[in-house]
Amino acid sequence: MGEVSYLRLPHLSGDLLCFVAEDDLWLAPLDGAERAWRLTVDRTKTGHPRFSPDGRHIAYTSWRSLAPEIHLVPVDGGPGRQLSYWGSTDTRVCGWAPPDEHGHTAILAVTSHGEPFSYFTWAYKVDTDGSPGRKLPWGPVADIQAADLDGERKSLLLTGTPPHEPASWKRYRGGAMGRLWLHGQRLLAGIDGHLACPMFVGGRIAFLSDHEGVGNLYSCAYDGSDLRRHTDHDAFYARHASSDGDRVVYQCAGDLWMVDDLSPDSVPHRLEVRLSGP
Repeated sequence: MGEVSYLRLPHLSGDLLCFVAEDDLWLAPLDGAERAWRLTVDRTKTGHPRFSPDGRHIAYTSWRSLAPEIHLVPVDGGPGRQLSYWGSTDTRVCGWAPPDEHGHTAILAVTSHGEPFSYFTWAYKVDTDGSPGRKLPWGPVADIQAADLDGERKSLLLTGTPPHEPASWKRYRGGAMGRLWLHGQRLLAGIDGHLACPMFVGGRIAFLSDHEGVGNLYSCAYDGSDLRRHTDHDAFYARHASSDGDRVVYQCAGDLWMVDDLSPDSVPHRLEVRLSGP
C-alpha cells in the first residue's frame, strides 16, 4: 500500500520545498530524492510559510497563542520566534519585501488588528527584530506582494475578496469577487470569477482564478494583456499558490504541483514528497 498524505500551503527556495502537513512545517528536496523532515512541532494549526529572500528563514502563521500570529524560524532548525501580538483572527503572512539598499528586508502580512470588522484586513510590514509592524496605506486588502520593477518598488494588491479562499466560494459571481491592482492600476477588470494568490513571476503577474469554472493558474502581462492559462485541473481547485519569482508551486487536492515557468507551453508536474513521520 502506498503512502497517503495531505500536503498544503507550499513555498520554495532554491532546491528546497516547504509545506504544511500534520499542522507543522516540513522541508523536502524538490527532486524527491530524500524524505521530508519536520521543521516545527507547534502542535497547533500552522499556515502560509514563506522563505526569506536569502533562504535562511521562514516566516509563517501559527495559532500557538490561539489567535494567528507571525512567527519566524531558521531553515537549519532551532527555536522560532513570535513577531506579532495582534490578537486578530485574520492575521496571515503574505511574503517578504525585497531587500532595501542596506540589505534589510521585512515580512509582508495582512491582519484586521484594530479594525471594526474582521474582514477589513490591512497590509503591514513587519521587521524581523520584533519591533511593531508598520501599517501600509492602501486600505483594506486581502493580499500584498512587492517587487522591484525597472528600478522602482511596485506593489501588487488583491482587494474586495470575501474572508475565505475561492475553493470555499466555488463559482461565486457576486460583488465580493477579488480585484487585482498593480501599483494603483487595476488589472483584468472584466474577468468574471474569483481571484487569489497574486504573484510576480518571471516578468508577469500570476494568480489563481475560477472564471472558467474550476480554479487554475493563470498569468498576464503587467498591463493586464496576454492572459494565459497554465494548468488544466478539472475536478479539484488549484489552491494556495506561491512563487520564488521564477517558479510557481501550489496545492491541488492533497498533492503539491509545480510550474517551472510561465511560457505558453509550460506543463505543470506533481512533486514527489515522502513524509518521514507515521
